[in-house]
Amino acid sequence: MLERGLSMLLLTVLKIIAALFLLLGGIKYISTNLKRISGGALDRFLQKYTSTTPGAFTAGFLATAFLQSSSMVTVIVVGFINGGFLSLRQGLCIVIGSNLGTTITVQFFSLDTGFLIMPLLAAGVTVLSLEALFKKNYGGRVILGAAALIGGIELLSYSLKPLSDTPWFTELLSFGKDEPWKGVLTGAGAAVLIQSSSVTIGMVTLLVKEGALSVSEALGMVLGADIGTCITAILASTGTVLPARQVAWGHFIFNMMSLLLVVPAWKYFLMLLALTAGDFSQQVANAHFIYNLAGAAVALPVVDIYAYILQYIIRGTKRAF
Repeated sequence: MLERGLSMLLLTVLKIIAALFLLLGGIKYISTNLKRISGGALDRFLQKYTSTTPGAFTAGFLATAFLQSSSMVTVIVVGFINGGFLSLRQGLCIVIGSNLGTTITVQFFSLDTGFLIMPLLAAGVTVLSLEALFKKNYGGRVILGAAALIGGIELLSYSLKPLSDTPWFTELLSFGKDEPWKGVLTGAGAAVLIQSSSVTIGMVTLLVKEGALSVSEALGMVLGADIGTCITAILASTGTVLPARQVAWGHFIFNMMSLLLVVPAWKYFLMLLALTAGDFSQQVANAHFIYNLAGAAVALPVVDIYAYILQYIIRGTKRAF
């Protein structure tokens, strides 16, 4: 009996690993091939349309929705600032927009998109065949990446369902329950390990869909995941010029500010989420969008002041905007 239980547990873990491989691989594959197709257009887009606060915010939102990776956009911003192509203020606006852009990915986890896998695979293979025939890149690999991404979501949902009923997994999740700060720590730790807030929040959304977590319990983990993913940009900024380090830490501080907007109004925020959708998993996805939008609404009007403050608290006083 014990051996059978261990075998089932091992099989479930292997399925989860495979699902994460498809998810992260799909996102990476989409990002890499979109950047290859654009041929540097993203870099030119960010430089051209970021002179104003609304333009920089929109550029960050669209670039992240396009690439499906806020970490990649933030790292690009750090590189641009380090190269002197963007100012600290521009970088902050792009990062704030990027945070909102990543909420698009999470929405997919709350939807039933499994029926798209086979059509996407067929379309991807067809487009790849045309690419081989005409020697041009039409985005076949991007389509296959989307199929892998959705396949990972479906496999993860299938794998988490039996796992959520096991005593040890329930006990593991219990740390993130009861108190919001525990959920924040759990979500942050998971995002640091996986290096993807989208996948972490997606897993949380799926657990809500399976009934393993309540909306309140999931909310803390969602907030924590956005904080945990900031480590990528912070690491990327190591050894760069001061404004690049400031925007990386500014990303972290912005997410902390968004967290502080939600926690004092926790019960009221949950009541608001209940009005946005009847489905609990959709409420979690909506929560990710709403609090990032609220954070942007607060930060963008005072972004110049925010940049000025960052210059003093992140090892420096020289103005960069």
